[in-house]
Amino acid sequence: MKNEFLKIGIIFFVTVAVVLWALNFIFFKGNAPRSKATGGETMTLTFDPPTVSTSAVGPTQLVTVTLKIKPSVNNVVLRGYSLNFPFDKSKLDIKSIDYKVGVPAAGLGDTTADIAQINQAGRIKLIGEVTTATGATVPLANPTDLVVLKFTVPNNGATTVSINDQMASFFAVKSDATLFNIPLASTAKLKVNGGGPTATPGGPTITPGGPTVTPCSPLPQSCLTIYPGTCPTPAPTGGWCPPGGADNVKLKLKLKFQGIISKPPTDALSSMTVKFRLYDENTEQYVDNDNSVFTSNEGGIWSGTVDFNNINTNHKFALLAKGPHHMQKKICNEVPTETAGGTYRCARGLMTLTEGNNNLDLSGIILLTGDLPVQNGAVDAYDISLVRNCIGKTDANCLSSADVNRDGKVNTQDYSLIIASLTIKNDEL
Repeated sequence: MKNEFLKIGIIFFVTVAVVLWALNFIFFKGNAPRSKATGGETMTLTFDPPTVSTSAVGPTQLVTVTLKIKPSVNNVVLRGYSLNFPFDKSKLDIKSIDYKVGVPAAGLGDTTADIAQINQAGRIKLIGEVTTATGATVPLANPTDLVVLKFTVPNNGATTVSINDQMASFFAVKSDATLFNIPLASTAKLKVNGGGPTATPGGPTITPGGPTVTPCSPLPQSCLTIYPGTCPTPAPTGGWCPPGGADNVKLKLKLKFQGIISKPPTDALSSMTVKFRLYDENTEQYVDNDNSVFTSNEGGIWSGTVDFNNINTNHKFALLAKGPHHMQKKICNEVPTETAGGTYRCARGLMTLTEGNNNLDLSGIILLTGDLPVQNGAVDAYDISLVRNCIGKTDANCLSSADVNRDGKVNTQDYSLIIASLTIKNDEL
C-alpha cells in the first residue's frame, strides 16, 4: 500500500509538471511572463470621460470615449478579453471601434467594418486577443486604454451605457503561468446628456407612444418565450410558429473524450448519456437536452443525435457539451479543430443550423475529464479524492463514478486524467 501511494504521488507531480510545461509552450513558446496575479484579483473598467454632453456641439458631432482598465494588483499579464454590452440604438450611433490592447479576435470581435450590424442590433461585442508571446502587461499605477469608441448622439438624446460583471471577461496569466478569468470589481457606466434608461440585453427598443404589440394567442408558449412579440398576419393556427421562426432541429454529432482512444470493452461502457445546451447568440437564451445517448465506434469516436425544438434557424448558435465525467465544453463552429488536446477555445457562436438533420463533426477536439458524479461544474478535491479512494476497487459505485476512461477498472490512468484537468478547473459557459 505504501508503495502504491508513492507511485500515485510520483504520477501526480510528473503530470502537473507536464501540463504546466505544455501550457507554457503552447501559449508563450517557453517564455512565459510572470505577474503577481494569484487568481483572486479584480479588474476595474471605466469610461473616460464617464459623462458626455452633446447639447453644445450638436447631434452630428463625433464623441470619443475610451474604455480603460486597471487591475487590483500590479503588472497583470493580459491574454484576452470579452465585453458584450447593449446600447439604446435610438440614442447612439456607433461610428468606429479602435482596439488599443491586442487585436480583435478574427470573426468574433466587432470592428468598424461591422458598424451597420452593430447599430442595427444595438449591441457591441468587443472580443480582443493578445497574440504576442509576452502578452500585454497591465500596470496598477495608471489605467490602461483598452478600446476607443466614437459615436454620435442623434437628437441629443439622453441614455446610459452600462457594463457589469456578467458582460465582461478578462483572461490573464497567474504567477505560475496558468490562465484565469479576472472579474469586474464594479459596474462601468457612461452617462450621455445627463443619463437615461439603460439598455437591457436582448430587450426590445421601446418608443414612447408607439404601437402596442399583442402576442398571437395561437402560438405555443415556448414559441412566445423565444420570439416575444411575434405576430404574423394572418395569425397562425394549430400552434405553429411563424415562418423563419421556430424549427425542430436534429444535431447528428460526433464527439471525442479525453483518455478514450478506442471502443470500451463492453456494450455498457460503450454507451453514455451526454448533456447539451444550445445557446442562441441573438436572443441570449439556452435550450437544454440532458437525455441524449452516445455510443462509441472502434476508434473511440462517439456518435448520437440531439433534438432541439422551437429553434430560430435564422440565428447563430454555440453548443455546450458535457459528458458524465467531463467538463462542459463550449463549441462555436460546425467542425472545430485544435492543435493540442483541450486547447480549443471560442467566445461567440458561429454555428448555422437548418430545420431537420444537421451533421456536425466535433471529434476534432476533445472533451476533458474532471467533473465526476455528483457533478458541480468544477474539478475539485472531491473529484480527486473520489478517484484516489476507488483505485483498485471493482464495485459498481466506483466503476460508475471514477472509471473516467471507461476501460472497466479504476487505476492510476484515471487519476492522472483528473490531475491534468486541474488546469481547466471550471465548466465553460
